[in-house]
Amino acid sequence: MNIPGGLHARCVSIQGERSKPVNIIHTLWDIIQAHWDNKPKNMKILKKTLTIVLISATLLFAGGCGLAQLINLINCKFSLANISDITWAGINLSNIKNVSDLQWSDLQKAVQAIKNKDFKVGCNVNVNAKNETANPAKLCAYDYELFLEGSSIATGSNSSQTTLINPQATTLVRVPLSMDLYNIFKNGDAKNVVNLARNLMDYGNGTESNVKVKFTPYINAANGSGKGNKLPAITLNKTFQ
Repeated sequence: MNIPGGLHARCVSIQGERSKPVNIIHTLWDIIQAHWDNKPKNMKILKKTLTIVLISATLLFAGGCGLAQLINLINCKFSLANISDITWAGINLSNIKNVSDLQWSDLQKAVQAIKNKDFKVGCNVNVNAKNETANPAKLCAYDYELFLEGSSIATGSNSSQTTLINPQATTLVRVPLSMDLYNIFKNGDAKNVVNLARNLMDYGNGTESNVKVKFTPYINAANGSGKGNKLPAITLNKTFQ
């Protein structure tokens, strides 16, 4: 998520102009016009440029996270480290590949959960956040969405977890996922849940899987009162992006 050419320097140059709204507006307009005049072949570049400029303007006037942290978070790259702590009804499914791998006590818990129509599954999606800049970045909030065979089966967000991403380093961000899959598995059995857990493990290990996780980081421009500005969503994999 690198900032398009020249924009980083221009954004840094206006940090000292927070008390001069007119100058800021003119500078932001110059940035937009310069990138528009370049007529990039890939319109996604122009769209990203305009998005960054608008977010920058919001932060400058709202007084939330500093512009330097905004720039640093945009420059951060994310990848999937692994998926851990997969649980259902008090059963640790992280290393379970088949129902036959369950202990007798776990089978009893599974039977009781199905009887109670309990298909609540939790796990931790561990995300690598790589900051190649010389200054720290701050992740204030994020959304997540879990897909199974291309269909969205769970969504969530967290606006209370703040993670400092250290400069020139990779920081691990733990993203807890919680999902109630009753509507999907209500006519199923333990095998359905175990298959989901196996797919989550495979996905976390970078092997072929039927699940994917979309991760959307935010920059909090509202002093903790909201998620703030949304950055582009990332479908996590083993490659930094």
